[in-house]
Amino acid sequence: MSAIEIFREEVKKRLSDKQWGIEVKNAWRILDEFRKKFPYREKPDMIDEITPDEIYNPGKEGYFFHYIEHKLKPLGYIHVPSDKPWRAARENIETFKELLKTVVDKEKTLAEKIDAKWEVLKGWGGDKHYVKKLIFCYFSEEILPLFKTKHAEGFVEMLLGGEKYKDKANSYGMSYDDLTVGQKYEILMESLINIKKNLSDFKNLDNALFVKALYEIYPPSEQVTSDKFSQPLSAVRMLFSPDNEMGVVALFSMYHRELGFPYILRIQSAFPDATVIDDRGEIRNIEFKLFASSFRTSGYDPNRCDYIVCWYDDLPEDDDLKSKVLCLQEKLGSE
Repeated sequence: MSAIEIFREEVKKRLSDKQWGIEVKNAWRILDEFRKKFPYREKPDMIDEITPDEIYNPGKEGYFFHYIEHKLKPLGYIHVPSDKPWRAARENIETFKELLKTVVDKEKTLAEKIDAKWEVLKGWGGDKHYVKKLIFCYFSEEILPLFKTKHAEGFVEMLLGGEKYKDKANSYGMSYDDLTVGQKYEILMESLINIKKNLSDFKNLDNALFVKALYEIYPPSEQVTSDKFSQPLSAVRMLFSPDNEMGVVALFSMYHRELGFPYILRIQSAFPDATVIDDRGEIRNIEFKLFASSFRTSGYDPNRCDYIVCWYDDLPEDDDLKSKVLCLQEKLGSE
C-alpha cells in the first residue's frame, strides 16, 4: 500500500475509538474561549487596549500566553525553553501589538505574517514556532497546527512520495532552499491541506486531529519514544531526567537563572520548599513535586505557593492550580 493508503487505514482505526483525540476536541472549546476573550481577528482595534498583565502575568490564569503555551497545548505543541519570549512581548508591548495586528490582518498572506520583523522580540526568531501558533489560533480553519518546518516537510514527502512540493518555489522566482521561513511554510501548508482535501474520507476531519494522526502514524525520527522514566536530557548538566522530588530540586538548582529566578534565598524541608527572587526582583515561594498532581494530595495551602515546580505536569487543563505549574520537562527536556 502507498503511504496515503496506509495513513487512511490508520486514521480510520483511530476514529473508531471514541476516546482518541478527546483532549483535542476539548481544546477547541478552549480556543473559542480564547477568541472571545481576545477577539482580535474581528476587532483588531482592541489590540491597542491589551495591557502587559493581560499578555503575560505568571502566577495568574487566563493571560494571553497562558492560553497559547498551556491551555491550547493539544492544538499544536510549542517548545518554550523559558519565558523569555513572553517577557519580551510584555516588555516591548507596543512592538508586540503591531506584530499581533499583522497576525490578524486578513489581507496579508501567511508568508507575510510569519516573515514580519518578529526577531526584534528576543526569542521570536528562528523557525517562528510561536508566530505560527498565534496565526493558527486566529485562522485555525485555514492552516494546520504543525509548526516545525522540518516536520511539515517530512510529512509532505512521506505522503506525496518525494519533494515535488519544492517546485512551487518557482512562483517566488527562486529555489526552495532560498525561500524565507514564511514562504516555505506557505507552500507546506498548501500541500498538506490539499492532501487532506483529497482524502475524501477525512476532508471534514478537523485540522488538529489530522495533525495528531500524522505525528502518531509517521513520528519524526528525532522524537523520543523510549520509556517514560529516566530519559536522557538535552541539557548536559544532568544526564537523566529526575524520577523523584530531589531530582526536581537538583535540576531547578542548576537552571534557576535560565528559568527566570536569578537568586535562590532558601531551600528547606518545610513547606514551601524554596524561596526565590524572580527576574522582576519579587520574592516568590516554590513547592517542588515530581508530579504536579501530588500538590493536591499534600494538603498544602496553594495561596502560600507561587509556583509548583515539577517534572511531569499531569494536572487537567481545567484545574485552577494549572497556572502555578512550572514544568521542567517542558522547559528543559528534549523537544
